[in-house]
Amino acid sequence: MRGGLVDLAIGSIDARKLIGIVLIVTDTALKNKFMKNGTFWATPAAILLLLAAGFLLPSTASKITVQIAQQPNCKNAKTTADLNVCSSQDLQAADTKLNQLYQQLLPKISSQQKQRLNKAQLSWVNFRDATCEYAAGQFDGGSATTFVYNSCLAEVTKNRIKDLEGYLERASL
Repeated sequence: MRGGLVDLAIGSIDARKLIGIVLIVTDTALKNKFMKNGTFWATPAAILLLLAAGFLLPSTASKITVQIAQQPNCKNAKTTADLNVCSSQDLQAADTKLNQLYQQLLPKISSQQKQRLNKAQLSWVNFRDATCEYAAGQFDGGSATTFVYNSCLAEVTKNRIKDLEGYLERASL
């Protein structure tokens, strides 16, 4: 997200693949030069595609981006789409905070404690994912699945943040 706008990747076009397709179409058109009634229609279309591909050459892959200008009111989100966006933002904020605390803690503990913390964190990630898969599983296939899953991940992550804050406080003594 940039400047209050949500970026959605719609797709990408690889210019080299497009040119290859155009060349195949052109070659086929030349071989089958005369279609019904002796018309020659495929080559002009192939040439237009080749020209369009030429504009894509400066970047080997370009992404088309749609920007949604309005942010949902997360304090009063009502639609499924708004709930999903808000729960995703909440999760992202919690995950960022968790990672910051983890990075702050590492230089304050011994190498043996770092190994233990790493092991604990990996176990916690497995626990978090399994817990939230279970919580969202009761809505499988429903529109609430994403919201429930994201909200669960955010809540479990916030609980882990409290753990890391305690570790950091004790390590700073």
